[in-house]
Amino acid sequence: MPLELGDLRTVSVAARLGSFSRAAEASNLSQPAFSRRIADIERALGVTLFERLPRGVRPTEACVAFLRHAEIALNSIEEARAAALEVGGRRAREVALGVLENLCEPGLIAACKALGEAMGATVLFRPRSLSAEISADLLAGATQLGLRYNRDPDPQLEAMWVADDPFVVACGSSHPLAAAGRATMDDLERAQWIGNPAAIEGADFDDLPSAVFRGWSAMRMAPIFARLKLLEAGCGLAMVRRDCIREQIARGVVVELKTPLAFSIPVFLTWRRGVGLAEAAERVRACAHAFYTSQAES
Repeated sequence: MPLELGDLRTVSVAARLGSFSRAAEASNLSQPAFSRRIADIERALGVTLFERLPRGVRPTEACVAFLRHAEIALNSIEEARAAALEVGGRRAREVALGVLENLCEPGLIAACKALGEAMGATVLFRPRSLSAEISADLLAGATQLGLRYNRDPDPQLEAMWVADDPFVVACGSSHPLAAAGRATMDDLERAQWIGNPAAIEGADFDDLPSAVFRGWSAMRMAPIFARLKLLEAGCGLAMVRRDCIREQIARGVVVELKTPLAFSIPVFLTWRRGVGLAEAAERVRACAHAFYTSQAES
């Protein structure tokens, strides 16, 4: 079976995400269909590309060697398309922007949408749960630009810093710690948590001992809407983006605590190297940076 471009993208996405189920979702396929496609590609190549693990998959050495060439080919195809459009005097009418779900602020989306209209293009938004998924979409050609946490070290990707996204510890106004407005590490260790404070994607707790969060009482909680409702009700502490609780703080139902755990995660605008997006990327970056600056000042 001869390999096609779609096969190269399939292997690239699976390697980037480390999971056939997440890669299938990113490729708009069912998990069984995606697994069969990988198996077909492995049979065509005559090598095993992925080690199947109890949780996820790991690229083999053969896969890493394959991708060194496959991803160059994929990027070259996109560069060829962009060059042809430029010479032909045509501008892309659609720009696909991958956005980390945490960063899907209505104001930011509206600003990017308005910028696209000013550039004569339609901006298509593709939200993702993980920064790795943002990068996988870029490398697979599914998006042209992506907003993610932290800079991706992959040499095939370029990035511009946009802003620092602050995270804080918060509690409901009825919580015992609300009156003091601050909490020590001992207070945090004894408290009930809504969600695991150590499970924030992109968080860097390198300055803290590895055992800091061990034994802390934390509910298993993912959706931000549920966390905010439980937070307002005084059910515990939560590590949240400061932007997520602006309204609740203004209404007096949530209190931001001063603690040793406050931190910020850098947001980067990312795109594939060499695809001629520097000018467009700078305009989108400026748009996003202006949005975050206005948020910080308000």
